[in-house]
Amino acid sequence: MPDPYIRAALPDDDEELSALDRATWSYLHAVLPRPQPPYDPFFSERHTPEDTLVAELDRRIVGYVRLGLAYKVASNAHVRQIQGLAVAGEARGRGVA
Repeated sequence: MPDPYIRAALPDDDEELSALDRATWSYLHAVLPRPQPPYDPFFSERHTPEDTLVAELDRRIVGYVRLGLAYKVASNAHVRQIQGLAVAGEARGRGVA
């Protein structure tokens, strides 16, 4: 069983990450309603590819973690907060998260 490959996200990952985000949505942990078409892009001005790490298995994105500033105050400029985490069902238990 191959280990997941972790890398920085690329702008071209937007569609695949958006699909993964929708596929892993659950009312058990979501703070927003289920996404409905037309879907927003995964990346935005608030969350850029530089804020995201992706996990690949067999050249497919199977997970991500998105980090962001916890607070926009100078004293917390060094603090990051997990603002998104998802792992595809078929990749769970394989060291992705």
